[in-house]
Amino acid sequence: MLDSWAHDMLNYSNAGCTYDVAVIGAGPAGTIAARDLARSGARVAIVDGSHPREKTCGGGVTARAIELVNEPAALVDGCAIQSAAFEADEIRAHVAIPSNALTVFPRAAFDAALLSQALASGAEHVRGRARAIDRSAACWTIASASGPLRARWLIGADGPSGIVRKCVFRPFGRNQLSIAAGSFVDGVACTEVVVRFVSSPRGYLWSFPRTDHLAVGTCAQATETSTTALHDVTDRWLTTYLPAADRPRRRYAWPIPSLSSHDLDREQPAGAGWMLLGDAAGLVDPITREGIFFAMRSGQLAAQALGAHDSARAYKAAVCDELHAELRRASALKAAFFRPRFTRLLIEALNHSAAIRAVMIDLIAGRQDYATLKRRLLGTLEFGVMMKLIGLKRGRPAEARPV
Repeated sequence: MLDSWAHDMLNYSNAGCTYDVAVIGAGPAGTIAARDLARSGARVAIVDGSHPREKTCGGGVTARAIELVNEPAALVDGCAIQSAAFEADEIRAHVAIPSNALTVFPRAAFDAALLSQALASGAEHVRGRARAIDRSAACWTIASASGPLRARWLIGADGPSGIVRKCVFRPFGRNQLSIAAGSFVDGVACTEVVVRFVSSPRGYLWSFPRTDHLAVGTCAQATETSTTALHDVTDRWLTTYLPAADRPRRRYAWPIPSLSSHDLDREQPAGAGWMLLGDAAGLVDPITREGIFFAMRSGQLAAQALGAHDSARAYKAAVCDELHAELRRASALKAAFFRPRFTRLLIEALNHSAAIRAVMIDLIAGRQDYATLKRRLLGTLEFGVMMKLIGLKRGRPAEARPV
């Protein structure tokens, strides 16, 4: 691919393109794409003026996401999770988590490690926010505080509210977003994740431990709630969680894409000279709201596609075949998943079945996909529980089905 980029630069240098690719956003999606492209011989600029920075995020990184980091040893300041507690109303289940299934990082540390990999591979960091984007002839012109730059390809990895998506496609509607709102709780060190299912608004609360603080928040569909209501849910729970008692809190909130199958059908991940990655492309699990793996994987797919004859078409096909397929399955399960009867039954199953706990561990690690989830659950031979769960998923009373 190196020879291909060198040949293309001969053709496009006369058009005034200084770079082959301009990546807007230095999060997991943008840095992985920039790293892989630079290694293939492309001239890459990463435009982002925010580093070093912390991001409003739980920071949970699954095992399958860490596998996409070429040098995992470079990741520092992570908290390896040892157990997970699942709650709904008055019931609770504990699940022991194997080493490295889930690690929680401050995003400042995680993103900085990925950016360092990209720069070591040859990408250039333009320290400035992209303020305007324009296209003429064969080049994109990106205006930033560091001055204008011109590139043949534009990659948008600047989040759900970023400038690139608005420029090349359309912004997300409120019905396509979830809201997450919570607090960093300082001075707490533990290794337990807590997930509490919430019925009003329908969603879940999480507590993710980092090395010296907790990231706690509640997430639900934006059309069903508000930031204030989610902060209230989080704050009420924090008053009952002993490790967080009387600890200083720093509030945060942010939007998360949560697309339906219909929304995914209407998405355009790429077009003439541009690609959207990660959150900017709506690549987030609508149940868990986990997006780091999908961001990193989309960065890999973008770098691979830019070596193809029709790069935009190749990237779109890869995203649809691999990532959209998984997100559609999650979307199909979402409505039933957050029903109170379903979540209570799930927690009861975790308490009574080692086989179902094993499935949950693989879900947490990102190693269990939705395509084979039902078959694997049935394979646990927990027929009574599984028939009830399937009955609830289909919207029929579980009691009406033989178990």
